[in-house]
Amino acid sequence: MEAKRANDCYHCGLPVPSYFKQQLDVLGQTREFCCLGCFSVAETIVNSGLTDYYKFRTDQAITPDQELPSELMVYDEQDIQQDYLLEDSSQNSAHILLLCEAIRCSACAWLVERKIGQTAGVTSIKVNVSAQTISLNWQQSDVALSEILKRLHQLGYSALPYKTEIAIEQQQLQQKSWLRRLGLAGLGMMQVMMYAVALYIGVFDDMSAEHRSFLRWVSFLVATPVLLYAGKPFYLSAFRALKQLQLNMDVPITLALFLAYFASIWATIQNSGEVYFDSVTMFVFFLLIGRYLEFRARQLVSEKVYRGHSHLPNVVQLQVQESNYRATARKKIQIGDRLLVKAGETIALDGNVVSGDSQVNEALLNGEFMPVHKGIGDAVLAGSVNTHQALLIEVTSRPDDSYWSKLLSMQEQALLEKPAIGLLADKVARYFVLFILLLAIAVAWYWSRVEPSNALWITLSVLVVSCPCALSLATPIAMTCGSLALNQHNVLIKGQHFLSNASHVTDVIFDKTGTLTQGLLEIDEVAVRTVTSKEELLCIIAQLESQSEHPIAKAFAPFLPKKVEVEMLQQHPFAGVSGIVRGTKYFFGNQQFIQSVTTQTFSQFDTDLENDQSYLWLATDESLVGKVLLKDKVREHAAQLMTQLTQQGIELHLLSGDPSKQVQKLAQDLSIQHWKNSMQPEQKLTYLQQLQQANKRVMVIGDGVNDAPVMAAADASVAMANAADLTRISSDAYLMSGKLLDVGFIVNKSRHTQTVIKQNLAWALFYNALMIPFAASGYIAPYVAAIGMSFSSIVVVLNSLKLKR
Repeated sequence: MEAKRANDCYHCGLPVPSYFKQQLDVLGQTREFCCLGCFSVAETIVNSGLTDYYKFRTDQAITPDQELPSELMVYDEQDIQQDYLLEDSSQNSAHILLLCEAIRCSACAWLVERKIGQTAGVTSIKVNVSAQTISLNWQQSDVALSEILKRLHQLGYSALPYKTEIAIEQQQLQQKSWLRRLGLAGLGMMQVMMYAVALYIGVFDDMSAEHRSFLRWVSFLVATPVLLYAGKPFYLSAFRALKQLQLNMDVPITLALFLAYFASIWATIQNSGEVYFDSVTMFVFFLLIGRYLEFRARQLVSEKVYRGHSHLPNVVQLQVQESNYRATARKKIQIGDRLLVKAGETIALDGNVVSGDSQVNEALLNGEFMPVHKGIGDAVLAGSVNTHQALLIEVTSRPDDSYWSKLLSMQEQALLEKPAIGLLADKVARYFVLFILLLAIAVAWYWSRVEPSNALWITLSVLVVSCPCALSLATPIAMTCGSLALNQHNVLIKGQHFLSNASHVTDVIFDKTGTLTQGLLEIDEVAVRTVTSKEELLCIIAQLESQSEHPIAKAFAPFLPKKVEVEMLQQHPFAGVSGIVRGTKYFFGNQQFIQSVTTQTFSQFDTDLENDQSYLWLATDESLVGKVLLKDKVREHAAQLMTQLTQQGIELHLLSGDPSKQVQKLAQDLSIQHWKNSMQPEQKLTYLQQLQQANKRVMVIGDGVNDAPVMAAADASVAMANAADLTRISSDAYLMSGKLLDVGFIVNKSRHTQTVIKQNLAWALFYNALMIPFAASGYIAPYVAAIGMSFSSIVVVLNSLKLKR
């Protein structure tokens, strides 16, 4: 059903007021709307791909201030809602991400969290100002999603379930809108400034009253669209806050703009006094510059974090018969299904290779750009790219429970969390707005008694120069940029509190195997007795281990001859291996095994090492042939990391469950001051608690399940790339690559982030403490106040963006 008249609202059918011009392309035509509410609802319908609503409706839609809009109820449909729910949703408790472009400062976030958080059925709500998203948890049995969306709309924060394609499209439209407003404000400012210069010169050049009045009216005509269109984001934000009896940083800005505008109109009508149309246009222009830079910073954040949802293919090739495949939606795939992944395609789900042999690029997952060989039985992860030949994989995880989904979830939750310093800054900013308004009233009262002709412009200067934009941005934008810097360095964090805790670390505890070492054994020492050389000894052992997949066997693989001459090979579980090589029967294994098969005693070979359990021995049934000491291969850059941390004044600790002397040797090689071997999980936890009782701030780096308790109790913890699932859950951060130097980067970036936050807060407080007294004393003109306020915000944004480098 179409609207009856051309000037009726396309959505609700009410007349479109002459002062409101909001248009939108619907069904191939430009439509007009009577209010922002109808426009927002129509925009929601169009962006959600639900324009068929307008084709088949039989009556005009209800207005936004009436009962629940029926078009939002589509999100209550189980099939539709399921497309947007996040992986941690359950049958009753749902979790969804919403996109809300109206959110732009901490006051907006506080208002949304406070009002919506009071809704019955809402269990948790967190707002990410930087990415303009809302993380919502609610009980589906207590409240419908459409009801929550309606309440957001009534607050003035229209939101939609997050969809990457729509979000990117909306950001592009929003960027064009910002540029249009900025362009109009810039042109208007230049024009009005020309008229203002003529008016200022006319004061000294006896300009006629007619010419002065003409220039004022022309200035009014140019300044009006600048204020009403270009300045719209400021007063809409202020009106939303005031409607809820709250204050945000746009309230003093809006008050200053309209005071200057209406005072100038009055002076123009009366043809007396001063006009401030030039100040109004300059206010808007310089404010828009600052806001546009903020928007671009948020856009970069959003693109970096939330584009991850679009990396995985939505359609996969499901095997229905041995050589028959069907295109199927990824979300419908079940565990155990088999998928065909062609060369060049992105793997959509975690699985195991059941057929094929290829190279897989896992750069998106761990930052390593060299392809990894994958064959039958090897695990492949969602998000990696098959680069060579087709693979048939068997799915091992649901679409919402893949490794890729978990990484994105960690990333999103980290950006939604607010650290203590951020909450404090938000609270200070809210009270600071009230202080500004009270100060402006006091300044206006004082100057109206001392020098009434200056009262208005001095009050305007105070309102503009003291806007707490920089204070509100100081913490969130720095924390977001710090988090993104870690993400770009293949480090995922679970919460922004990690940045704060890691910056104060005094001690770092390392696990050995899999953390400082690669878990790959290599030969360290070789001693021979009855063979001619070390090479011959190693060749014999390599042949004995030639059919084993044990890590010990892999250490001898490089010494395996082209022609293997071994017979009657036998594995002895937890002991060793035996076999006949070139007619002689050999035994290779640990000391207890060798003692049980040979008649020669160890003291006859080396009394000093008789009780050393680290060596592996080669023997015949009559004599000891030789011994080998293996060591776990130390990770690349481990020594460099220890040097970096030591130079920063951090105490190093090595705690390992390994009972051998390798722990001491590794500690000495890496210059680690404190070490202990044979440590059980509870002993590691006690060691950590003793450090904390001594007022130490401790970071733990580990990978095994036995590290989980101590990592959960640490002030900050980091799991290695190959860490067990329990260890990842217990840790605060996760290294997607195995590069140990990333630990040093974490500490440096965390400290740098805290430094930038302090710099931002110090700058914001210093700026206001310096400028407010000058403005209140009449030394700062309104246009200078606008420049100063915008400059202070730009400084904070640019100072925070350097964290991404």
